[in-house]
Amino acid sequence: MRVAFGKIKLTPKDYIGRTLAGYVPIVKCDGKLDDVYARGVLIESSHQTENLLIISLDFLKFSMKLSNYIKDKIYNRYKIPQDQILLHAIHTHKSIDLGNEFGLPGGALSVLKNLLFGQYYSDDKYKIWVCNQIVKLVGNLVKQIKEGELCKISWKKETIQDNIIINRRHPELESKSQLGIISFRGLSNDKLIGIIVNFGTHPTTLNNTVSKLSADYPGRVCARIEQETNDEISAVFFTAPAGDLNPITTCGDDFKALTDDMNPIYDQMGTYEHTKRIGYFLGDEALKIANAIPSEEYNTDLDFTVYNQFFEIPFEDYKKYWTKNSFKSRILHFIKKYFLFRLAIFMGSQNPPNFSTFNVRYYGHKIFTKTQIQYLLLRTFSKSNNKEKSLSITAIPGELFEEIGKKILKNSPTGAENSFIFQNSNDWVGYLFPLKEYILVGGYEPTVSFSPLTGAYVQNNFIKLVNKIKTSER
Repeated sequence: MRVAFGKIKLTPKDYIGRTLAGYVPIVKCDGKLDDVYARGVLIESSHQTENLLIISLDFLKFSMKLSNYIKDKIYNRYKIPQDQILLHAIHTHKSIDLGNEFGLPGGALSVLKNLLFGQYYSDDKYKIWVCNQIVKLVGNLVKQIKEGELCKISWKKETIQDNIIINRRHPELESKSQLGIISFRGLSNDKLIGIIVNFGTHPTTLNNTVSKLSADYPGRVCARIEQETNDEISAVFFTAPAGDLNPITTCGDDFKALTDDMNPIYDQMGTYEHTKRIGYFLGDEALKIANAIPSEEYNTDLDFTVYNQFFEIPFEDYKKYWTKNSFKSRILHFIKKYFLFRLAIFMGSQNPPNFSTFNVRYYGHKIFTKTQIQYLLLRTFSKSNNKEKSLSITAIPGELFEEIGKKILKNSPTGAENSFIFQNSNDWVGYLFPLKEYILVGGYEPTVSFSPLTGAYVQNNFIKLVNKIKTSER
């Protein structure tokens, strides 16, 4: 097998004055803390017949429409099948807007206007430039892998015990995220080539008033690994389940007090010093984990299979409940369904409306969005000793709450310790929360999601997919 790592800058020359995606009120960019990149990994199977391409983008999120456009361009140029390409957004809240929902600055009303009519002032020129940059990155990876040496692969996950994250909805859980790494070493010299890093917490170390461009802590993770190794080792970051997980910057870690009063969690005023502190800490830990993996735990050969589950999510409410919080949620859902969607159709004179965020479809009076789950199954082995081991990567189209993330890992055919989740991949349909969270707690997450049922549909379709995989493997 062979592997190639690479990156390419996605910072536009005219970043000053552009709106930054992620917070309301929406702010205009007036400077730069660090550049935003596309970072890619191209993996060639041991038979040298198939390539697997995974790319991490320093953006908040992107739609399936844009994802498919990029994949088509890559296929047309380099013949890597679209099914064998995974595109991921790290979810930094300080990057350029790709979804048009942050196109105009202002408060909640501006967001609403952006969502309904963003297609009319979409910056398609920047999106096309981003696509061309990604295609250029893939070209560099293809050239590099043809000239590259044989390599071997291993992986490991360790729970970070330090209090650097918090479940913003349930601080009493004292949540911990696992730091996962997938490591590649040269076959002849045993030198570390590159690391795929996977960790779950929101890239929101920078507070909502910061108006400077940044990839947030994921960017500092990669920068730390590269700097500490004199750029001899490459790193690519993919965000694990983080829908309800926030970094701890200024709220402290008195979880009992924060359970009684959650305002300090939401009012954190993190700065770039916090960004660097968390990013450098995770970068150092990732290097430690990679360097600690014994040579005998690496395998020299790799084959892979990609499974895709396409499905529709209905825009429907969950009506089997009645609580104070659920009543508010139902009112909001009613307004979205019978006013906002209808207004978008009327003003846009089109069916379906060209929403920049969701892939909306209408069947009569019923509204749906179509999305996908992608499951990458990598079988690794060493012919010399008949040793075999498999890992999987599940690409999820939204922001997974901690509970659903754990259920996906538990049900993965490769087992939790050999399974990685990359959220916000290939599409974005919103926060993916358990129905009980919608009923009992409510909150703003359901408001910005496509439907209260998104989490349930993603979870159920993942179970359907893995059942198919398990049946086919028998």
